[in-house]
Amino acid sequence: MTAMQVSRLDACAYLLHLLLQRVEVSQPGFLDDLIDGVAADRAGMPQVPDREQALRVFDEVLRMLEFANAQMKEARALGRP
Repeated sequence: MTAMQVSRLDACAYLLHLLLQRVEVSQPGFLDDLIDGVAADRAGMPQVPDREQALRVFDEVLRMLEFANAQMKEARALGRP
């Protein structure tokens, strides 16, 4: 992957993070619901040829969602919206 491609992926991840947090502010519990849904999808992943790769994708999605969720909960605990 080129440096430009890495920068674009990083930018997309950052933008997604911001959007998820904004939705969480307007719809409290949104991130918890997403986390539950992704975890259920991961648990129900059938035995297919590329299952291990798919599980790594689910794991990364969960990591990203849990990170955004933890930041939002910390902000609320500090009295920020």
